[in-house]
Amino acid sequence: MSKPYFQSLRVGGDTLSLTHLEPFTFLVDSNKARKKLRVHVTYSTHCFTRRFYHGSEHPDGYPLLDIDTPRPRIFCPVRYRLSIQLPELIGGLNQPSIKVLQTTSRRNWAYSITILHPAGPYHVFFELSRSAKHQKSWQDLNLVVESAYHEDPNEEPPSFLGTMGFVLLCGKVYLGEPVATKR
Repeated sequence: MSKPYFQSLRVGGDTLSLTHLEPFTFLVDSNKARKKLRVHVTYSTHCFTRRFYHGSEHPDGYPLLDIDTPRPRIFCPVRYRLSIQLPELIGGLNQPSIKVLQTTSRRNWAYSITILHPAGPYHVFFELSRSAKHQKSWQDLNLVVESAYHEDPNEEPPSFLGTMGFVLLCGKVYLGEPVATKR
């Protein structure tokens, strides 16, 4: 039996599984690349945690992660609940009509949907890159879900440059073509 990607978390006396965030691979039928691209997906802890400010209130039973780093994280029950749908959302990007948004950093992308609870946008930020040479026998692209969170109406919304079809983006990244969106 292999080691899980994320260990279960103890939260308020309960053990929460993170097996829904196990890495997986899905296929993207790319006309641009003239092949089915194997996209390998992994997740970061930002999909089920939020920023923790040193000295801020720490709710009983909520585990801290990355505490020895400049950016510690704390378990977030809302992000955790929403993370359960992430594999389905990411796997569902393989539709010609699905558009993703280029972030202003030009390094990553976002897929945004509207959710009911909490009401409003849910943003899934990811980075897409060509696989390293030693990985090419089992995958073509790496997709790392860097963060996923609902938009807080009391905070500034994320900024985006433009949109691109996800399938087109995969083909361009695979071929090493520029991925800049219209400004």
